[in-house]
Amino acid sequence: MFSPETIEWLLELSEPSVRYFTLRDLLDRPEDDPEVRAAKADIMVRGPAVSILSKQQPDGGFTTPEMVEAYGYEVAKTGYQPKKNSIWQLLTLAQLGVDREDARVKRLCEHVLANNYHPDRKVIGINLVRKEGLEFAPLPCFTANMIWSLSTLGYHDDYRVQDSIQWLLQHQRFDDGDFRAPDEWPYRGKKDRCYGRHTCFSSVTRSLKAMTTIPEARRTGEVDAFVEKAVDFVLMHRLYRRNHSDWEPIRPEFKMFTFPVLHYDDVIEIVDTLQSLGVRHEAVDEGLQYILNRQKPDGRWKLDYTLNRSSTYASFGTRGKESKWITLRALKVLKNDGLL
Repeated sequence: MFSPETIEWLLELSEPSVRYFTLRDLLDRPEDDPEVRAAKADIMVRGPAVSILSKQQPDGGFTTPEMVEAYGYEVAKTGYQPKKNSIWQLLTLAQLGVDREDARVKRLCEHVLANNYHPDRKVIGINLVRKEGLEFAPLPCFTANMIWSLSTLGYHDDYRVQDSIQWLLQHQRFDDGDFRAPDEWPYRGKKDRCYGRHTCFSSVTRSLKAMTTIPEARRTGEVDAFVEKAVDFVLMHRLYRRNHSDWEPIRPEFKMFTFPVLHYDDVIEIVDTLQSLGVRHEAVDEGLQYILNRQKPDGRWKLDYTLNRSSTYASFGTRGKESKWITLRALKVLKNDGLL
């Protein structure tokens, strides 16, 4: 499972981010280790991060004139549409371990905060065109993704990120089929997809991931209660299954190993989040066993699902082919559980 050949493959210089995380998370090298520092620096010199940042616009974002023409300025500037716009690049770069002190990364973070934070609503969201007209919408999964990304890139203590955490603590729900969304903001009554009778599962897993950015010593009672509810919700659904029918996957994507993690968490991501919070449960064990069962005889894992070319300016592998990213992520959670 953890063969020298697999590690040697992950340490190849061709993928600096994978090399960096392998040294740090699998081989337990400290950040000040010379090889770790070299791999970290290499992320900004070649590889996917460089490909993405080469498309950055002068204002720090990734919104092109063509995007503005197609979606309108108010929608395009918040970076959600189309898929290669600003927030998708931010989310991807955060997963690549880029240098948070790099000027290009800082410009992107500042761009998102400037365009996506609503000073009156006090939350990071996006502009959407509804039948009723233009609307600012803090979608829970999106807000959580931005909290995690911006925190990872050094902006956790920014007041706009902190306000967004408070918004999640106030508005994220954990309903299991017994709720009717009201009409007042941020709900949309019968039209609501995020807060329908059954809470959107992705919003829960992403919100839980966002809470992992809060240092344990700084977690208030409100945060602890939120985490407990979110963990219970995820475990009640056996990590990714429908609990009111035959325990089939809520969405097929949850069982499909993916990178970068954008729209939907896969089993690996959900297990990783729960592990980071110290959760032990038979549902986590089932998830780990599923991951282990998907390992190929040569010790590697395949990529099942990716939106890399449609959502980013870099490629992270081909569906159905062995993947360094999936192998790295799978080995990490197995190692964390002591299975390696």
